[in-house]
Amino acid sequence: MTALCRSASLRLFQPDSSTVELADRIGCSLLTAAVLESRNLAAADERAPSLPDASGVESARESLFLDAKIPFEDLMEELSLGENAAEAADRWRSLKTLGRVLVYGDYDADGVSSAALALELCRGKAERARFFIPHRHEQGYGLHESVLDQLLDIGWDTLVVVDCGTKDGEILEKVARSGVNVFVFDHHLPQEGAPLHSAVVNPHTCAPRSAPGENEAGRALCATGVLWAWAWKHSLLPRKRLAAMTDLVALATIADCMPLTPLNRALVRQGMDILSTTPRKGLARLFSRLGIARPGSALTEETLSMKVIPCINAAGRMDFADTAVNVLLGSPNVDESVEMLISLNRKRQSLSLKISKEAELVLSGGVNVILGESWPVGVLSGVASRICGATGAPVALAAPVNGGIRGTLRVPEGADAVGVLSALSSKLEAWGGHKYAAGFSVSRENWDFVRRDLQQALSSMKVEETSVTAIAMAPEEISIESWKEACTLGPFGNGNPPPMFFLARKGRERMLPLGKDGKHIQIDAGGIRLLAFHGENEREALAGADGWVYRPRIDCWRGEERLQYVVDYAVV
Repeated sequence: MTALCRSASLRLFQPDSSTVELADRIGCSLLTAAVLESRNLAAADERAPSLPDASGVESARESLFLDAKIPFEDLMEELSLGENAAEAADRWRSLKTLGRVLVYGDYDADGVSSAALALELCRGKAERARFFIPHRHEQGYGLHESVLDQLLDIGWDTLVVVDCGTKDGEILEKVARSGVNVFVFDHHLPQEGAPLHSAVVNPHTCAPRSAPGENEAGRALCATGVLWAWAWKHSLLPRKRLAAMTDLVALATIADCMPLTPLNRALVRQGMDILSTTPRKGLARLFSRLGIARPGSALTEETLSMKVIPCINAAGRMDFADTAVNVLLGSPNVDESVEMLISLNRKRQSLSLKISKEAELVLSGGVNVILGESWPVGVLSGVASRICGATGAPVALAAPVNGGIRGTLRVPEGADAVGVLSALSSKLEAWGGHKYAAGFSVSRENWDFVRRDLQQALSSMKVEETSVTAIAMAPEEISIESWKEACTLGPFGNGNPPPMFFLARKGRERMLPLGKDGKHIQIDAGGIRLLAFHGENEREALAGADGWVYRPRIDCWRGEERLQYVVDYAVV
């Protein structure tokens, strides 16, 4: 989707002689050197310019992340997973059998991925293993004591909780006292001052949150990453088998927009190699139905985030997340489950578009908090993320569920969604999440008070206008070979954004239609065409822009690769 960027907020990097020198020194293309310099990564090794020998060049390669094959094994050594990780591994190993195992998860992509991973870890050590994921509308996020009471009455020996549970010490203790083995793997922030149950493995418990940079790699893991890293560090399965499970880590890390630290980059890279070459049965079927399994077309982060992950998430947003778990595990009815995911995602897209239009009309009047009485709560997080990303303003969207109100909060970079909700915790029934994305539940009786306080907090939030960094380079200066080399600096995402480029307006460009529905625009710039998806909404701004910030992407058409140029911002 095309957004607007003020000229004053555009940070333009102009390649010069130093870029050429860097490219020569480390043996890369001018494009890759420009990407490195634009991020000030060239300063990562100040000794490199004065070390012309081979060792200096190699040092520069590593410090600038030019070596795209940094093994994740080397990055695992210093990783800490919290105060209870070793004790949990000892308990796991001490059990000759896990007996009857119940895996309790969450309904988003990280939740279903970690549930699938937990079930795979239990194979061979459990008599049988089943999973339960709460329904988004009926139960909502997290552990629910009443639900667990019903489940445990069936008779389970081991409870494995993933992607939730950190704040549920009393419930966990009740289960543990009943004689059930309890293991919890989570990445959500603990409640400050509250005791942590000994069953919880969570990297955020390693050090106070006030210690910036402490255990950065651990704190950047998604729940699937926490579970996988715990199994890896304590050798709970042969490491060759665990390495083959990084596909789930990659999927969940990208889905949860986790910071791409060196460890997360290495894990995502490893997992995406598996997804590209030997995807598990259910995902292979999904890729095929989505048209992304063409020979010679490598899977990209964008493909996962724009096509695959929305389908995985659609199960929990629109129906039961069980369908997504069945696809990840390759269940006997996997074809039916894949078709259900695609159908649910189409329904989600239609509802999201409708709600976006309704919400934008209200938000344009300076309102940050909206209750949609007829909205389905399952699609609100995606809508809120899109609106927050496009406008740069915080937004909270809510909908009625089972007599109460459930909402989702999204804030721009530099703000703290969890901090906002923490200040309102006395009026909330439940809340939690991450720095930029959080959810909450509130009673009908308290909604007016929460809405008022939340509106005040969001409207007074000081949000700095995000600057956009782009390289001054025309599309014709980017070859498909140089772009592939630049992509070795990936995977790209949160904390390691994809490089963007700027094409200045010359005045002879034409706005042409793209596609059959009239929603998209292509900008004809002297034979080079930039694609502005959903650009019809910003046609006037696109036509009168000072220039366009774009990013290349590889498209495969009839077996041949070609570069496309996608507009992210119109500079006004």
